[in-house]
Amino acid sequence: MPEESLGLAEDIQKFDPENMRQAILDTPMMAEQGYKLPEAIDLSRAKEKYKSVVIVGVGGSSIAGLLLQGYLADEKYIIYVVRDYNLPSWVDKHTLVLACSYSGNTEETLSAFKDARRRGCKIVTLTTGSKLAEFAKVSRLPIVSLPVGYQPRAAVAIQFFAMLRLLERLRLVKSRAQDVFRLKDDLKPQMQALERNAMVLSEKLLHKTPIIYTSKRFKAVGYRWKCQFNENSKIMAFNNVFPEMNHNEIEGYENVRGNYHAILLRFDEDHRRIQRRMSLMKEVMLRKGVGDTEIGIRGPSLLSKMFSAIILGDLTSYYLAVKLKINPSEVKVIEDFKEKLGPYVA
Repeated sequence: MPEESLGLAEDIQKFDPENMRQAILDTPMMAEQGYKLPEAIDLSRAKEKYKSVVIVGVGGSSIAGLLLQGYLADEKYIIYVVRDYNLPSWVDKHTLVLACSYSGNTEETLSAFKDARRRGCKIVTLTTGSKLAEFAKVSRLPIVSLPVGYQPRAAVAIQFFAMLRLLERLRLVKSRAQDVFRLKDDLKPQMQALERNAMVLSEKLLHKTPIIYTSKRFKAVGYRWKCQFNENSKIMAFNNVFPEMNHNEIEGYENVRGNYHAILLRFDEDHRRIQRRMSLMKEVMLRKGVGDTEIGIRGPSLLSKMFSAIILGDLTSYYLAVKLKINPSEVKVIEDFKEKLGPYVA
């Protein structure tokens, strides 16, 4: 294992009893697994001419939706992601709603599900079971059964590809089957380098606050990095996008306080002016004493680039947790907060 050369094997064994590292490394295999999940689902009652598509979810489920939104940005249908208790006012019977909750007990998703039922929306659910599955069964709605045994944030790839395949089967987007089934082979040669780069980057981020920058299309990738630093590494992190940050956040560097480290994720698809803005922003950071790491995301397809970037971010947050002697799987603050919030009556 690459970590042995850096003397981390003992710490990994001690602080990663749930083996999150392996779950991250299994991401390429989860793609095909998730893509195949909707194949046996009867969608005959869900095939209509929709005006809009809404993905309902929070946490890892919402990140899967946001990533799908960015990936399918060139499609006819605009995908909206709702991370709240209620749906927007314009949602109606001509809206397809994908209600996604890994646990099946996420109160925001359960509330939005009921809202969708009241409005006569066509609904497909994605869950491991519990209340969301029960609601769907009572209403005789399609259920995509997600595999159990993962942290919700570790199942993002499964949810992403399951939702992609649902939209393909409903003929709302063109098929990406070729890229999906090629993804494992596209990513396999990169995995060792991604892990080595993650270990190096995690060292730079010790006792720093990361700020992740992307272009707007890849905002969800940057947001995924941010959330993984929050949940895995237990640190504050922030993300923003070009060109918007050049119209406001850039002024914050004038009197920057705090120990920040900027991470700029560059994709070939970025507009040439975005590329120039990133280069100029690096000069601003240098003048203001803010360290930065620029990462060029490469790959044979848009899909492989996105998931290469996601895996790198996941591994970086993981190794930072190990170096901070933290169990990346535990989310005690979230669990304590939910307990104090009290039970939700659906």
